[in-house]
Amino acid sequence: MIVKRSGGMTEFIPSPTEKRDGVIRNHVLDLLANLDQRLRRIEEAAGLPVDLADEFSTAMALIIHEEAYVRRLNEKLLDAGVVHPDQNQCLNTT
Repeated sequence: MIVKRSGGMTEFIPSPTEKRDGVIRNHVLDLLANLDQRLRRIEEAAGLPVDLADEFSTAMALIIHEEAYVRRLNEKLLDAGVVHPDQNQCLNTT
């Protein structure tokens, strides 16, 4: 996270690596959900048991819920002005 301070304003800017990681993470979750839907259709059409598909859907719902929680938590921390100690290297005061 890059932090720019100007006067009384503080701006938090995701680093390029953080942006890339976020995009990849979001796309992977979308791809897994899409794959789950397609496999479920195939299993239902073939008359295969969908027990594993149901377990996967439950796990995906948990992952999506956890991702949303972490995103909200990070937003609250950023709004409060908290900077992770590892991110102090990226601190840019202008």
